[in-house]
Amino acid sequence: MAIRRLVTVEQLPEITNEDQGRHFLGRIQDRMSDRRPGLVLDCSGLNQMDKPILHLLLSCLEEAMKRNGDARLAAVSPSAQAILKSIGADQLFQIYPSNADAVNSFHQLPLGLGTIGYFGDEDGLVSQNAA
Repeated sequence: MAIRRLVTVEQLPEITNEDQGRHFLGRIQDRMSDRRPGLVLDCSGLNQMDKPILHLLLSCLEEAMKRNGDARLAAVSPSAQAILKSIGADQLFQIYPSNADAVNSFHQLPLGLGTIGYFGDEDGLVSQNAA
């Protein structure tokens, strides 16, 4: 079963100063006017995962969570993934190999929220229970 919700994909830029980070975050905030926004941050253009980028990733996640949404990462290089893991940030983000995989993850039911099942009791009566 698929769930439909608006998902925004944004190319994460190289950030060389604080103003660039604020500008990008402002653009993200403007695009997240929806309730429960889905945000995919495309990290394919990043050459390094430094403090300003990490701060920007966390700020984007915070903005999405304020609206009961989520931010996910796509196309993260192995070296950047290692940095995320070393500081524990890999526990905060779901990371996908491509933008398409990250977008599709927003359209799937979370595990444990399966379909409605029908179960018969001893008398053959059927009741409706959440599976």
